[in-house]
Amino acid sequence: MKALRVSAVAVSVLSLCLVGPTLKAKDKISGSISVAFGAGLNTAQPGNTPNHHIIPQQFTVRITKAKKLDGTVVFVPATVNFIVSGFHWPWVYNNGVTLEEVKAHVPAAGTFVNYNVNVFAKGVNPGTPPTFADRGGVALSGDMNRTDSFGFSLPGKYLVICNVRGHFVDGMYAWINVVDDDGDN
Repeated sequence: MKALRVSAVAVSVLSLCLVGPTLKAKDKISGSISVAFGAGLNTAQPGNTPNHHIIPQQFTVRITKAKKLDGTVVFVPATVNFIVSGFHWPWVYNNGVTLEEVKAHVPAAGTFVNYNVNVFAKGVNPGTPPTFADRGGVALSGDMNRTDSFGFSLPGKYLVICNVRGHFVDGMYAWINVVDDDGDN
């Protein structure tokens, strides 16, 4: 009887060890994430890679199901909040758009990439005029240091770039993996 109890405990512990990491990994996929979009020390010089980055460069967010008080099930979109520091312009492309596709349409010169095909959403244009009065020579505007938030209702792999041409050429892009409650994308 004692051997049977020891065996049952061993099997239970082994089962928990095998299932536990899977449950924890799924639970760690958030429905909302904040991402650094630049460092805020921008200059107009190409190759300014310390400022031309998105951190992390690949991340996963999850669409979740929730029950309302009346029992109906609703889907809560996954949310990505880009903390934009400096002269940057987030553009998110639809699921399936490849990096190679966007690279093939980068103009030889100019300030922006502006590849307007299969765009899911755009952040605030960094050239937007200041929205507040000028105070002592400093424009109080949200165009340079702000948060641009995007919601995703469908699973998939979305490419996000900085639409500022020189930043994109320096490698300022990332991948957003959107999964559903089952972890599928």
